[in-house]
Amino acid sequence: MAAPALLDDADLIWSHEPHNPVLDQDILSFCVRSPHLVELAFTLADHGHTHVGHVVRLTEFTLTDLANGDPSLARDLQLRLQKCGLDTGMALEGWTAPSGEVAAEALD
Repeated sequence: MAAPALLDDADLIWSHEPHNPVLDQDILSFCVRSPHLVELAFTLADHGHTHVGHVVRLTEFTLTDLANGDPSLARDLQLRLQKCGLDTGMALEGWTAPSGEVAAEALD
């Protein structure tokens, strides 16, 4: 009988957590149903946070800073993330942004 393959801790953590498909969604599409969050989505994308997976890695304080110091706007985005089973300040070890970029015309 062959010995089972050894996995490191990162493989165990990632393999037991189901991948949330919302992480791969671009931030503009994620915020489009909340018109008051669209400007924040553009700001996030301008700073390189083009996907939800990028945004959930940010802290609440960074979101507030990117929302021009408006904590209620940052909190609204955080609540929207929480409805999808996500939150701010997540580590997301092993997640990478999907290949392909947000359409350039969506950012203009």
